[in-house]
Amino acid sequence: MEKKLKRDQLPAEKAKNWKKNFKEEADKTFNLKITPIILQKETYKSLIGENENRVRVYLGLENKKDGNKYVLCAYAVSSFLLGSGDVYADYETPVYKLNKNNEDFSDNTEEVIESIRLYRKWRSGEIEPDADGAAFRQYIYPNAYLLTKFELHELFNAQNHEEIVLEFGVSKTMNIMLSSASSAISATEQTVEAADELEYYDEAQLCPPFCDERSIYNS
Repeated sequence: MEKKLKRDQLPAEKAKNWKKNFKEEADKTFNLKITPIILQKETYKSLIGENENRVRVYLGLENKKDGNKYVLCAYAVSSFLLGSGDVYADYETPVYKLNKNNEDFSDNTEEVIESIRLYRKWRSGEIEPDADGAAFRQYIYPNAYLLTKFELHELFNAQNHEEIVLEFGVSKTMNIMLSSASSAISATEQTVEAADELEYYDEAQLCPPFCDERSIYNS
């Protein structure tokens, strides 16, 4: 019998596949060094506060290279629900750097901002633009992650871990693109060069997770 997953838990095979995809992508577009990114329980408690805010993790780069590679780092801030929608806004402080021992950078937010900006220059291809895959970084690597309450509650409170590690995975999913039906080139005959000449629209929301569970077509 298949083990029932907890809320926000990844199936083991999916997690394994995401890690495999990331390893493959690292050989093509991810020319950064990663040091352990750790979120400690005391940091978590400080960030969520009494209102049980969300935790957002921003990616950054260290100012100094390790050999010929930039080093990826991460910062965590507290995010609160703005109004009644799904928009979360960040508090400026506290902000923590997620090393093996989390560091409070609340008195040094300028350094945090510069680190994040440096990462975004790498992501956009401004840094080392001639590296393999530089033009594709912005389509693969995000700026930040808004963590859910449930996964953090499970790990820190239900399982009582004192720290958790943040690793990376890449999900690869076929998406849909819309273009003119009057194109002289059929979908099966399109070359990359020909595709550059067409106009494509929209990135549809995928099912799952955006499904109508009541629909007879989703039974």
